[in-house]
Amino acid sequence: MRIIHVITAFGIGGAEKLLVNIINKQVEDHEVHLVYLKNINDLLPFVDKRVNVKHIPLSFTTLLKLRKYYKKIKPNIVHTHLSHADILGISATIALKVKVFCTMHNIYFKKNKTDDFLFFVYKLIFKIRKVRVISISKSVEKHVMQRLKQPQKRSFLLYNAIPPQENEIARIAKKTGNDVNILFIGRLVKQKSVETLLRAVENLKDDTVKLTIVGEGELRSELEDLAAQLEIKNQVIFTGEQKEVDTYFNNTDIFVLPSIWEGFGIVILEAFRAKKAVIATNIEGPSELIEDGENGLLFTPKDYKGLSFILKTVVKNKELRNHLAEEGYKTFSEKYHIETYTKELQKLYQDATND
Repeated sequence: MRIIHVITAFGIGGAEKLLVNIINKQVEDHEVHLVYLKNINDLLPFVDKRVNVKHIPLSFTTLLKLRKYYKKIKPNIVHTHLSHADILGISATIALKVKVFCTMHNIYFKKNKTDDFLFFVYKLIFKIRKVRVISISKSVEKHVMQRLKQPQKRSFLLYNAIPPQENEIARIAKKTGNDVNILFIGRLVKQKSVETLLRAVENLKDDTVKLTIVGEGELRSELEDLAAQLEIKNQVIFTGEQKEVDTYFNNTDIFVLPSIWEGFGIVILEAFRAKKAVIATNIEGPSELIEDGENGLLFTPKDYKGLSFILKTVVKNKELRNHLAEEGYKTFSEKYHIETYTKELQKLYQDATND
């Protein structure tokens, strides 16, 4: 089977990480092509060398170049990811004999008027091309069917997944020392609400509690200024964007995702896999992954006082941290393994080609 995946950019994000895992498995049995549009390619070093990679820059001619590439490769499947790739990548398939899939990775893009326009465009192209849409969570599936008017027969739920860590114990030294380390990994943008985490840590002014913020984004300088204003600069480390994050997971105790919206939260799976206690906001995606009090803890979005209370409890209670970590690892192992994901995706592809 010849498969073309089209993605807007190939930087360090949940959708991009998922796609790396997918294509690295698919290329074992299929001819796989990866097309990315924006000149952002941080994850390319992690792509299997057998995958055919092509950069088609965003411009007025992108649609024509995509269509030309499709005609050259003659794929059985075109599978798109993220808004620019969805709109251009799907439009370029019109009147071509190819089955089209789109994975919806989130519920919102900007959470403003831009979203209303994009939702209208999605509804239009889904209707014209009869796209099969894969949702990464129940909340995203609800959005796809209700807001984007996708018919149920072409809507599929397939939770995100990740591979196991390989030789992790031997490869990376485990955390040492008595400090309790808190970790955030993600883009420094409004959606992630890192300000909430900083304000929560303000109430934990303790030199033995450290916060590491891994990621880059438009709010970085503002967040660094806030850490200084809150007088916790000595407790907080901003690392910037990092391609390899396993070291950070293995050297932390608690992972926090304070997002105000999240389609899924693949980074939660990475924390589960690393056997770390997870705290996240009680919103659509994370609440599907976390059973409060069992494999993680949930708090109300933007409620930094509530988060601070939870952090204090988990910091002081090592037994609770260990319990959450073990249950989180069990959740990953039983439900979100990449082997299961790719088998289910292959079945969807096969059913489509036989239709």
